[in-house]
Amino acid sequence: MYTLYTRVSMTAEDRVYCLIKLLLYTAKEENAEVTPTKLQKIFFLLEKEKGVQLGLDFEPFIFGPYSKKLSDYLDKLIELEEVEEIEKEEVRDPLSDAVIGYIRNYVLSTEFKPEEHEKEVETFFREWVRKSKDEIMNYVYKKYHEYFGFPKAKKTY
Repeated sequence: MYTLYTRVSMTAEDRVYCLIKLLLYTAKEENAEVTPTKLQKIFFLLEKEKGVQLGLDFEPFIFGPYSKKLSDYLDKLIELEEVEEIEKEEVRDPLSDAVIGYIRNYVLSTEFKPEEHEKEVETFFREWVRKSKDEIMNYVYKKYHEYFGFPKAKKTY
């Protein structure tokens, strides 16, 4: 298992994978759910408020800061069967009643034990994972409102 700081050869990618697993480990210990939105916002706060540089390139999005890179890292862990994506509830269109999506959450599906030097980040994760998605969204909106809105179109000329 890779650790956050002790392995010289650890890539930035390995570090993000390790942190995702640490968050999900912490959530399991706290009996808390981690939804896609909650995961995105906690990692955003890890970069902004703890100064942990992960190169996730968060951009403004309708529901607040979003990182495509973080989503891709998570998808890879799901593909490797280290993380399980659980569809908990259907989301239906209020007019047609058609299923338009699912409320999902993520759980760690492999063994993971945090290293002693990861305690500071684990404590940070524990603080935030205990909060509801709405509490986190309200905090991020109030403090980082510039990250809420439609993504800016990239100029192609």
